[in-house]
Amino acid sequence: MIDAEETKRYKARQLRYKKPIVRDLNLNFIQQELWEIQEECENVRWYTDSEDGEDSLINALDGDEDEAYEFRMAFADLCAECDRMSGDLNEEWVPECFDIFFVAAGAGNTYGGILGYDAYEGDYFGISCLDRFAEDEAKKKLKVMTKDNLIAAARQCFKIYHAYIGLRNRYDNLKAAIDILRDQNTGYLQAVTEINRLYEEASKDEWSRRDWSKESKEWDRYTDALPPEAWVM
Repeated sequence: MIDAEETKRYKARQLRYKKPIVRDLNLNFIQQELWEIQEECENVRWYTDSEDGEDSLINALDGDEDEAYEFRMAFADLCAECDRMSGDLNEEWVPECFDIFFVAAGAGNTYGGILGYDAYEGDYFGISCLDRFAEDEAKKKLKVMTKDNLIAAARQCFKIYHAYIGLRNRYDNLKAAIDILRDQNTGYLQAVTEINRLYEEASKDEWSRRDWSKESKEWDRYTDALPPEAWVM
């Protein structure tokens, strides 16, 4: 006996290549990325506005408060530009062929492969074994456009692509810098915590304060290994 639902599921799976997208370069993915970058920029603003974050930032920049201010403003500016691009994607012309344009251009090789829409499941899934068919299907749909319309669409697709990649690269560079600062600040806090713990152990009673005690030796071993900068935090 033939299972009708299983047949529908099978046919939908076989036809996924008919509606392909590049996994990490499609309109929905770009919009999600812009929102996430905005959220991360807000997190950075919150962190650098905090006492620990501001001190860590200024210390990393050799006490240059003006440079620290410019660093914070770079995140604020990026957040605003991501918000502006999100609005543009909703208000300005985005070609209907945007997603399939990059499938046809072979962008799947660089941006995470190709996904295909499964009408039965109502979602996108990987179709690696059908990638060639997906690219051919995308090319077929582009070929029915007039040359003028295709040229106009291609120019707009690349305009959106370059705007997004520019913001993405700016974010990656800034995030790498703030991650270093966060890690540095975390290291300082861990050092302070450990110093406090060892000091309390070494000074808890008369015996622990002796130079030959285990607690005093641990205190000396740890503090002797710290760099000079640790004492001016």
